[in-house]
Formats: sequence, structure tokens, C-alpha cells
Amino acid sequence: MSVNDDLTRQESNILALVAQGKRNTEIAQELYLSIRTVESHIYRIFQKLKISSRTEAAIYALESGLLSNQTSMKLRTTSETDSSTMRP
Repeated sequence: MSVNDDLTRQESNILALVAQGKRNTEIAQELYLSIRTVESHIYRIFQKLKISSRTEAAIYALESGLLSNQTSMKLRTTSETDSSTMRP
């Protein structure tokens, strides 16, 4: 699976940041965009990829190779750490 050719460069960048777990406000600050612009891009990404959640977006980004192996490892390590610190 490769990154959808229909995504613009900006949409691909935003998809990568969503997959890294960034919130809309963080994405807006990092890319010097308004929050509303980020929301619009995310809406279009979801429409183009036929997905309906940030989790699906993250899975798509990982499977399509949009994220580097280093980022993937960081995400796995963070989620493993988070789950190991959770108590029943």
C-alpha cells in the first residue's frame, strides 16, 4: 500500500502528524495554519481515504510507509510504555 496519489503534500504532512498522535492545535501550530484549516484538511483526508477516525488514519499512514521506521518504533514504544503504566 502506498500513500494515495490524490493527497496533496500538505494533506500527507497532516496525515503523518495525525498518525504521530498530534492534536489539531499542535498540528496547526507546527505548520503555521489555523485550527479550522487543519480540520478541513483532515476532513478531506478522511473523505479521500474513505476512513472515519484518527486511528484508521494512523493505521493507513503506517501501512502505506508514510511514517519512517524510527517514528513507527517511537509510536510502539510510547504505546507500550503507556499500557505498562496503566493499572487495573
